[in-house]
Amino acid sequence: MSDPNGSVSVARIQSHYDIVFPQDYLNFIEQHVDASFDLIQGTEAEDWDIRFHVLDDRFIANNAALVDEVNPDPQRIIPIAWSVSSGNNYLLDYRENKETPSVLVMEHEMAMVREDAESEAESSEEAQQLMEENVKPLASNFHFFAALLQARSAHA
Repeated sequence: MSDPNGSVSVARIQSHYDIVFPQDYLNFIEQHVDASFDLIQGTEAEDWDIRFHVLDDRFIANNAALVDEVNPDPQRIIPIAWSVSSGNNYLLDYRENKETPSVLVMEHEMAMVREDAESEAESSEEAQQLMEENVKPLASNFHFFAALLQARSAHA
């Protein structure tokens, strides 16, 4: 990030989660500041008006307030974008590969809150499995996720 405060924020975020953001993700959001995207699979738009979270001092607190209660692993699955139209979240999953995280989608309407999973489940393992159902694989890495995005025109 060219903004001196931005690079401090990115370093702080990475340190908090003990991760390193993929360089193609950092380059993408730097090139597309304030842009909005549609997610296209095949010839169909699957989701609309996707916006990337700003990597600023509010990033960690926003995740804690808005996503962590439905996130199966808030320390290793990091929200990076959301759809204004559907409320779906797009997340980097560092659980299997710390260098090249995959991208997951969390459908807003389907996501179970941790408190509900714990009250419905008979064990902590079962509660965790219910939480895992909140996320689904979308792309094996950020590059493939970005390839699914089409910039929305300003009047869309």
